[in-house]
Amino acid sequence: MGRVFDDILKFIETLNVIDTHEHLPSREDERDKDTDVLKEYLLHYYNCDLITAGLPKSDYLKVAEGKVPIEEKWNLLEPYWNVSKYTGYGRSLSIAARDIYGIEEIDKDSIVELNNRFRESLKPGHFKKILKDMCRIKTSLLNVHLLDSSSKSYAPHIRCIDCDKDFFSPVYVVDILINPTSLDHIELIEYESGVKITSFKRWLEATEKLINRAYLLGAVALKNGLAYWRSLKYERVSSSSAEDEFNNIFKTRHLKGQYTQSVCTGKSFQDYMFHFILDIANKKNLVVQIHTGIQEGNGNILSNSNPELLLNLFLEYPDVKFDIFHIGYPYQYVLTVLAKNFPNVFVDMCWAHIISPNASVNSLIEWIDTLPMNKISAFGGDYMLVDGVYGHLTIAKENVARALSLKSEQGLFDIEKAKEIARMLFYDNPLKIFNL
Repeated sequence: MGRVFDDILKFIETLNVIDTHEHLPSREDERDKDTDVLKEYLLHYYNCDLITAGLPKSDYLKVAEGKVPIEEKWNLLEPYWNVSKYTGYGRSLSIAARDIYGIEEIDKDSIVELNNRFRESLKPGHFKKILKDMCRIKTSLLNVHLLDSSSKSYAPHIRCIDCDKDFFSPVYVVDILINPTSLDHIELIEYESGVKITSFKRWLEATEKLINRAYLLGAVALKNGLAYWRSLKYERVSSSSAEDEFNNIFKTRHLKGQYTQSVCTGKSFQDYMFHFILDIANKKNLVVQIHTGIQEGNGNILSNSNPELLLNLFLEYPDVKFDIFHIGYPYQYVLTVLAKNFPNVFVDMCWAHIISPNASVNSLIEWIDTLPMNKISAFGGDYMLVDGVYGHLTIAKENVARALSLKSEQGLFDIEKAKEIARMLFYDNPLKIFNL
């Protein structure tokens, strides 16, 4: 790329990093040990590229769940792997294999050796090696629920707030407080809060109690990921309309135990609940992280996640900091204007560098021209697998160096100022935004 790029990237490599978003296990000993490199590497993201390329879901399930030899798994994947490996998702895994395990190319000739070396990483100490020694991450903001190791099971992939604080700062997920979808969810909230849900009023009481407890246990933010299931347009509604919808759960609650019973609380209830939670966030000075843009997986309603739909919330809660995820991709220019116009709106590049490295570089170039530099956090791995965090961060560092070197070569600022901005993006900004 040139001397300026090399100089800036070399400096970025020395920086400590605050990682704004992860889905890793709460503790290293919770990492799945009954696994292989393909099962783990396809937990998240790259499996979607392979399926988009034509991998039958039945074959994917054999890789993800089947106890078959690694060579047989590779034979199922190889045609789709080879046409997908240049995506950001594929590049992240290739970088991890190269730098962590010394495997230059993931292919039929290397897959057995890669798996053997990967299996060695399941011993204690791998989290430290990756997150601390190789990534220099001071803390990662981890999506969590209140459950701890002694409580009833919610789901095997849910991180609990009793996470390893040497690695993580917890972010409390509020999705089922806004949108409980089963009677199991109602029972879970009763269990965690100690509040018997006999009315809408008791649901509000349980919600406030749980968020207060999460705050006391060290949660640094709240997270809303519901753009996967509904529109980001949260309108103001009356408490009576929300209560009417919530009361529908009592019409079928007597059926619990006969079969799995779903509930549908309705949009008015969900809208009311998120406004209720934002009021609590305002009182507690809690940052609110919101998923926007592309949804992980294959197939969804993209327009639900347009960050422009959040405009009324930015206006109505001017003292709440909104950390807007994934650069809003492909709505990144909409998010640019929102972050430019609203002091309480911040751009988070978590996940973005592997969704589209090119869009991430171009967006950062755009933001240098349009936004104050304290509005942007450069990195969140957003991975369920720890090796992916390293691969993602490597791409993120290169992307930031490319954008800053271009603006430096254009004469907007010198190399020393570029390095100062890089430190802000990777460390100083998230440190201040999340009051760490």
